[in-house]
Amino acid sequence: MNEQMKLLKLSFPLFFESLLFTVIGSVDTLMLSNYSDTAVGAVGVANQILFLVLIAGNVIAQGAGILMTQYVGAKRKSEDLETLTITALIVNTVLGLFFSALLVLFSPELLSIMDLNGEMLRFSSEYFIIISRYLFLHLMTMTFSVYLRSHGETKTTLKVSVLMNIVNVVLNYILIYGHAGFDALGVQGAAYATVISRLVGFVVLGSIVYRMGFYQKTIRFTPASMMNVLPRILKLGAPAAGEQISYNLAKFVMMIFITRLGDVAITAYSYSNTLAGFVYIFSVSLGQGTAIMIGWYTGSGHKEKAKILGTHSAKLSFSISMILCTLLVVFRVPFLRILTDNPEILTLAGHVLLFNFIVEAGRSQNLIYVNALRAVGDVNYPFRVSLFSMWGIGVFFSYIFTVSLSFGLPGIWIALGLDEIVRALLFRKRWLMDPPQTPFTTMEKQV
Repeated sequence: MNEQMKLLKLSFPLFFESLLFTVIGSVDTLMLSNYSDTAVGAVGVANQILFLVLIAGNVIAQGAGILMTQYVGAKRKSEDLETLTITALIVNTVLGLFFSALLVLFSPELLSIMDLNGEMLRFSSEYFIIISRYLFLHLMTMTFSVYLRSHGETKTTLKVSVLMNIVNVVLNYILIYGHAGFDALGVQGAAYATVISRLVGFVVLGSIVYRMGFYQKTIRFTPASMMNVLPRILKLGAPAAGEQISYNLAKFVMMIFITRLGDVAITAYSYSNTLAGFVYIFSVSLGQGTAIMIGWYTGSGHKEKAKILGTHSAKLSFSISMILCTLLVVFRVPFLRILTDNPEILTLAGHVLLFNFIVEAGRSQNLIYVNALRAVGDVNYPFRVSLFSMWGIGVFFSYIFTVSLSFGLPGIWIALGLDEIVRALLFRKRWLMDPPQTPFTTMEKQV
């Protein structure tokens, strides 16, 4: 099969999975907006904190995923994949329970940082506590998803995502507004719908992984084998997750700037983010598909194929993103009217989306090159660049534009765009200058 066709075959299920999550996320936003515009803003603030914690728990899944794709490409023994999978599952379960307990215990302190008050604080607290209690389900499910994707089973994860999102939409309708004999729970209903859909995903994905890799097999996993592979997972996973943690922590700080602009700005940010999500979902899925194939090439020693594929994906990602961004900007007002009829929010969000070209020009490249660099084990460079750019450019200019120059919410978008473009240029230079390596084989020799 042609390499580019193979990439698309892997990426399109991931694209539809991402599209589905974005559509359902928009449906969630629409359902909540019919309940209350304030509820939309409150959930957006809560999710900013929750996403940060989820990515902190992504250390194990990131490292295990890189090694799994390389092992599959190198046709390693099934016991090696068993050890990776079981190790990741055990550690993520422990981490998930720890994070769940920590978030519930310190929820008042965490939300107080965001400077919320009144109904916005109440809604945010209700949603945050319910999701936090069951956060461990998401981390455990991530392990199963990584296992399947490393084997190219992207259609399987898509099917499970369809099921999860159908469950989520149906339960949102029932629990937010109060149907089928249930009370109208509002924001709490949206939270419970999310938790139950995640539970469904955990059970279904877990059973598929068990049948695919462990059914009727002798499991040779031992604590010693776990301690042998865990340092390798952490060596790759910690910088990879650290880059994402830095990104979301920087956005968390930016969110603090936004909350000080008032409730209209908070809600306009949530709606703008919802619509912008439709633009970069192709780049997200293409980046994930590219990472799988580059991992396979790296494991089998085909370095030049990996390099060519990464460059091709970056060009394709930029072209598609610019087309989608143009459509969003042209039709932004009709799209926003689906979500809200508040004239202040419509005006502000419509103005903000005009600056989305700046953001997507860089983001469309970053989502490819970061995944490509991670897939070959080059995880430290993206982490260092991200620390410099996200904080030295993104957060710094967010403060300058919103506080010193009073640009308001558009200033946040401009700062995000500058950060994305700088990182894109540096990552592209790294990918073109340094040929892909096979770090996992070097690491094996060290252990």
